[in-house]
Amino acid sequence: MELEKLQYPLYFLDFETFGPAVPRFDGLHPYEQYPFQYSCHILDAKQEITHKEYLHTELTDPRLSLLKSLIDTLKTRGTIVAYNAGFEKGIISKFSQQFPQFSKELEAINQRFWDQLNIFRRYYTDYQFKGTNGLKSVLPVLVPGMGYSSLDVQEGNQAQLVWDQMINEADDKKKDVLIQNLLEYCRLDTLAMVEIHKKLLKIK
Repeated sequence: MELEKLQYPLYFLDFETFGPAVPRFDGLHPYEQYPFQYSCHILDAKQEITHKEYLHTELTDPRLSLLKSLIDTLKTRGTIVAYNAGFEKGIISKFSQQFPQFSKELEAINQRFWDQLNIFRRYYTDYQFKGTNGLKSVLPVLVPGMGYSSLDVQEGNQAQLVWDQMINEADDKKKDVLIQNLLEYCRLDTLAMVEIHKKLLKIK
């Protein structure tokens, strides 16, 4: 079974990205997406969870500092789980081109990905998914009561707008609120994958 391919510790990873029409930093094209945030829940063989995250909060280029944090978080062994993993792998491939001094580490990271979405593309369907197998459709069916409706940020396009607002916000209190909203949203994306994984282990 697909789940037997996974090697602990498992790193459940999600990026949030921004892609403005007018590039803000060197080496980027119009509308090219670059990450400003990631969340990573780490599940070890004892099923114990730890959480790592990064959110860039200034107007400076987030890429290099995020990249360094990511390499430190993902270490050198264990399966990296993403939902529609081609997106995360694409970001890391771009990093490898933009920052060739880290290409060896980044290419090794990209070899470790496993796509949770493939379970729902190939093996598991439910009429309650309503014709789509996106994370936000699968989650409430497999993990009732867990969802995004109580969050101030509820989807990726909104996260982009909130991040742009946050890095330009001069009022510290307002900025802190926006930071927390972004952290809560991205954190739920990766926690959702953890809970789906636990559910799949019970029904495999």
